Amino acid sequence: MPTPDLRDLLGLATRLAHAAGAELLARQDQVSLESAQTKSSGTDPVSAADRASEQLIVDGLLSARPGDGLLGEEGAREKSTTGLTWVIDPLDGTVNYLYGRPDWCVSIAVQDARGGLVGVVHQPMTGITWSAVRGAGASRDGKYLKVREGRKLAEALVATGFSYLAERRAEQAEYLRQVLPAVRDLRRGGSAALDLCSVADGTADAYYEHVIQPWDVAAGGLIAREAGARTIGGPGTSLPGGLLAAPPDLAESLAGVLSRVRRRVA
Repeated sequence: MPTPDLRDLLGLATRLAHAAGAELLARQDQVSLESAQTKSSGTDPVSAADRASEQLIVDGLLSARPGDGLLGEEGAREKSTTGLTWVIDPLDGTVNYLYGRPDWCVSIAVQDARGGLVGVVHQPMTGITWSAVRGAGASRDGKYLKVREGRKLAEALVATGFSYLAERRAEQAEYLRQVLPAVRDLRRGGSAALDLCSVADGTADAYYEHVIQPWDVAAGGLIAREAGARTIGGPGTSLPGGLLAAPPDLAESLAGVLSRVRRRVA
């Protein structure tokens, strides 16, 4: 297969993220918690807006890149014949969206056999767009990003997220019990993609979540790495089903705390 032009992939992801964001803004007054359906639990909503956003993105990708694979939170699945797969979260932070809070976004990444190639996270309520290209760095609205280095664990502002499953939240409470005394403070924004971007742009020092889905972190994880963060997650790590992102020294310290917790809850 010919090598794709990464600038073209970035442009496509950016255009579709902005278009999906506009669609979500236009629909926000038409949806509510009462009209939303649920997925993994009774507190995990999915709205018509989530599905409309994903359909818009999928239609755009199928038109521009036939043959590429698709993996979307709301069910998009296509096998790749090109070696590239698009990983889509059409609305990360659905609860925030339905409550009228600003912390929700559109997340689009494209991956090859080595992982993320391009990632875009767009926050429609603020108009901010974070993006990254593998090997070329990360940016926020065109401004080059670099993680905030030099923080010790006790000085770190750490972002995290919670599951919608009660039994998993009980495990997460144990993680919180150990992490909270060890750091400056914790933040729970409700969007993993935005949390990862906050590590990239220095508005948080670290992020961890002990169980996460690939569409939640595909774009944000690449953005954080390209800004200089180390990401830890997957089998054989302190977060086999999750992800940690932080500057390298801080990542090591936080991973040590999480490893001790994992041994307790395993």
